[in-house]
Amino acid sequence: MRKFKIFLGVALVAAVIMTACKPDEPSGNVPNEVVINGIKWATRNVGSKGTFVTNPNDYGNYYAWQQAQTACPDGWRLPTKLEFESLMSAGGTWITQNGKDGYKFGDSKNNIFLPAAGQRYYYDSNMRYVGASGYYWSSTSSSTSSSNAYYLEFSSISGASISTYDKKNEHSVRCVAK
Repeated sequence: MRKFKIFLGVALVAAVIMTACKPDEPSGNVPNEVVINGIKWATRNVGSKGTFVTNPNDYGNYYAWQQAQTACPDGWRLPTKLEFESLMSAGGTWITQNGKDGYKFGDSKNNIFLPAAGQRYYYDSNMRYVGASGYYWSSTSSSTSSSNAYYLEFSSISGASISTYDKKNEHSVRCVAK
């Protein structure tokens, strides 16, 4: 009987813990989203199409611009150039977080970390600048060249900026809520 009571007590504690955990929060109890300047940002990069990576420091997968348009999970989408400008206006700094270099945007209360995942060039499929720079696609196509689109770029040397680049190159994807 005593063993049964101990088992029942352990089961009850486990049930309480399981109920208290939010199902939309992956391991590490880090929320999936944070609001910065009124825009709800995902706290993780996209891994396989339609899924976020488990760890906020993971690079995720690399997508050409066309594929990036549909890479975000349901309820999420690729940010616009203006949304990246809003993120940059919240402030940011180059940091090392859990052994990964990247850029932290926002203030001490509401912030996101974007790992310096580098990029993959379309013409030779080689990875470049992993750990040194981050490249994140926006949904905004360039107004001056149909083969280019806007992206957020950052490094420890140049800080953060928005540029345009060939849509065939593969960059990381960070989503915003629809």
